[in-house]
Amino acid sequence: MPGFPRLAGPAVMADADLLRGVLAESARLAARYEAAIGALPAEAERLTVVRDAHRAHADALLRALDTATAPADPSASAAPGGTVTLKTLAEDERAASGRAATACLGVLSHHAPLVGTIAAARATHAESLAGAQQ
Repeated sequence: MPGFPRLAGPAVMADADLLRGVLAESARLAARYEAAIGALPAEAERLTVVRDAHRAHADALLRALDTATAPADPSASAAPGGTVTLKTLAEDERAASGRAATACLGVLSHHAPLVGTIAAARATHAESLAGAQQ
C-alpha cells in the first residue's frame, strides 16, 4: 500500500490470515447471493446490488493482500451451500458482520478501515434483509 512501509514478521502473517478469512467470506457471500438471485427472482434487483458489493469487497481485499493471481470472479471458488432465503441471507450477513468486526480488531491499523467498512456493510445488509421479511 503506498505510503506505508513494508512490514514483516508474525504480525503481518496474522494480518494476512485475517484478511484472507474476510476475503473467503466475501466470496462465499457473493456465491450465496448468486444462488439467491436464481431462487428468488422477485428479489433479483436488490440481491444483485448486494452480491456486487461483496464482489467489490473481495476485490478490495485482494488489492490489500497484493495478490496478483486472483480469479476474476472470487465467488466462483465459493460453494453456496444450503437453502437460500431472505432469512438465511440475513443470518449469514449478521454472522459474517460479527466475524469481520472481530477481524478488524486484529488486522494492522492501515487495514482496519477496510475491514471495518466491510463489517458495517454486512450489518447493513442484514438489517435491510430483515426489514424485507416483515
